[in-house]
Amino acid sequence: MKKLLATGVALLLVASLTAQISFGPRVGFNLTNMTESDESGSLLENSKFRPGFQVGFVVGIPLVGDLLTIQPGLLFATQGLRMSESESETFMGQTITTELDMTLGLNYLQMPIDLQLGFDVGRNARVMVQAGPYLGFALSGNMNIEYSTTMFGQTETETIDESVEFGSGSGEMNRLDFGVGFGAGVQFGRIQVGASYNLGLANLSNEEGTTTRNNGLALTVTYLFGGR
Repeated sequence: MKKLLATGVALLLVASLTAQISFGPRVGFNLTNMTESDESGSLLENSKFRPGFQVGFVVGIPLVGDLLTIQPGLLFATQGLRMSESESETFMGQTITTELDMTLGLNYLQMPIDLQLGFDVGRNARVMVQAGPYLGFALSGNMNIEYSTTMFGQTETETIDESVEFGSGSGEMNRLDFGVGFGAGVQFGRIQVGASYNLGLANLSNEEGTTTRNNGLALTVTYLFGGR
């Protein structure tokens, strides 16, 4: 009888927790960049944010009622950067200009695990702050470089398009990425709108003395099923 009662209570607890769990798809717009440095200082001073996207799903598991929730997810997310450089010099009374435009695109499978603190601010409305670690695994990458030289009124352009090599060797990039994310947002009914920043902590470079890390901003929209 006691075993039967204990089993019934356990099933009720599981059913209650399951009823509170929420889940749903997430889509977002990314603006990503990278930092790279060695003993001489920063190596990417002219880098710019690269636009991208993320898509996947998240699960919300309540820890303390509606106040504290753990929200793991699985996302396909783009990373990378853009960089432009220009130099001019004079030769035989003519100005020679060289321009370099580079775009690095990286595709990751990411798993964020956020602790989310939420407060009701009105009917069907909440504000939230969140933070937590994330783990990323690079699936593929591509680098496009356009190099142009203008002299004596003529411009010559060379384009290089190649895949990024991943591994542990020199000239290759580490696949594994990890870091911490911080964010805030609002929820109206079942729709969450959030803004977040990911700070990469993993060194993606295999070059001795060089440190390369991801970072980026994201604006996301999540639709949640189940839960409250």
